[in-house]
Amino acid sequence: MTIKKWLFAMLLPVSLLADVLQENGIFPTLKLKDQFEKEVVINVQTKQIIIAFTKAQGETMKAFLEANPNYLSDHNALYMMDATEVPSVIMSMFMMPKFKKYGYSVGLVEDKQTAQTLPKQNDKLTVLSLDNLRITQIDFKEAL
Repeated sequence: MTIKKWLFAMLLPVSLLADVLQENGIFPTLKLKDQFEKEVVINVQTKQIIIAFTKAQGETMKAFLEANPNYLSDHNALYMMDATEVPSVIMSMFMMPKFKKYGYSVGLVEDKQTAQTLPKQNDKLTVLSLDNLRITQIDFKEAL
């Protein structure tokens, strides 16, 4: 293999990676569904997006939203969960039936390329603040 071919092969996967969302960027149009197969709409009225990446973060959000049932609507917020690492059989047999008992929508990120664009820090929820779809602030929190 020539050096050019080797470099091309090594750099190609890097070029396919999407950029991570950043402050002052515009939140992209995403095609997400929630646990009820309903489309999750992110629009100019959306002021906050909360993203959980782990089971522990999901449990933290569940406890918070049960204690604050109007939080999402009062803050024009959406709750999303990165489900890309969950095997489909686990998702369909165990997690979805559990999620369907929730009194709020959970937007499910099931596309790895989309998940790679979401900013994250280990063991923390990501909270994106939006103004007219522009990301004004990115916070990483252990809890809300």
